[in-house]
Amino acid sequence: MKKNIHYYLIIILFLISTTLGLIIIIRRQPLHPKSKTISKYIPLKEKIALIEIVGEIFYAYGTESFLKKDASYIVSRINSLAERTDIKGILIKINSPGGSVAAVQDIYNKIIEVKKKYNKPFVCYVQELCASGGYYVAAACDRIISSEGSVIGSIGVVLQVGNINELLKKIGVKIEVIKSSKYKDLGSFYREMLPEEKKILENIVNAAYEQFINAIAKGRNLSKEQVFQFADGRIFIASQAKQLFMIDDIGTEEKAIEELKKLAKITDEVEIIREPTSPFDIFKHFMYEIININLPVSKFTQKKFRLEYILE
Repeated sequence: MKKNIHYYLIIILFLISTTLGLIIIIRRQPLHPKSKTISKYIPLKEKIALIEIVGEIFYAYGTESFLKKDASYIVSRINSLAERTDIKGILIKINSPGGSVAAVQDIYNKIIEVKKKYNKPFVCYVQELCASGGYYVAAACDRIISSEGSVIGSIGVVLQVGNINELLKKIGVKIEVIKSSKYKDLGSFYREMLPEEKKILENIVNAAYEQFINAIAKGRNLSKEQVFQFADGRIFIASQAKQLFMIDDIGTEEKAIEELKKLAKITDEVEIIREPTSPFDIFKHFMYEIININLPVSKFTQKKFRLEYILE
């Protein structure tokens, strides 16, 4: 009965948010570019785009892909905005602890790709947190500007493998495993990890770490020796990060916009193209939180073999 009530509540909220979204779209009547109400003597502003990366960076599957803006969404938005000839530069605003290696690398590579293809500058603004994979993405930008109190760093890779063997023994549960080869159950929750298995996983982590170091060195135009000075998992406040050349300057979002204008050779005021929002976005966020109400348990099971650049 309770389950049915939850379903009905979801349907009602969905209908309400959809209706409100349609009302906003219908009432929002933008002027046509050739409208007579716009004076031909008023010059059009140059445009830059804003992309926000908030929270964990990952690829979503199933229901998550509908409810949450994941890495594929960010990659697609970067690509579509870069293709627009009226947009002269892109501001990446980050407040993230990082995320999965694959998702982070895809965003990084997309920024590098569109910079070369479209010759458009990217500036990163660190709002509050730019850790691990968040910093990996930031390193792809031409400049990094951070707010004064931001936390930056946690450069490294983590792979977490759980072991509930002792718990199973206490409650009298025994798991029988039938496998085709020696390492087929590598990282099993149900037994102790063998030394050679740990070595295999360590090699994977070290390879991903090497990729991280190379990406930062290339993106920030630093030597590997310089990167190793801060790439040990530590976190830094903005002033410390600047001394280590992890960021270029400290300031507000407006300062980051001004830096982007310089790189894009824009002298006048700019129009900032932001992502349109609607009541439906609030509904999706609400539903995502309900679905992930048992997050600690679900994360434990979902993270098996998910290699991550993330601040834990």
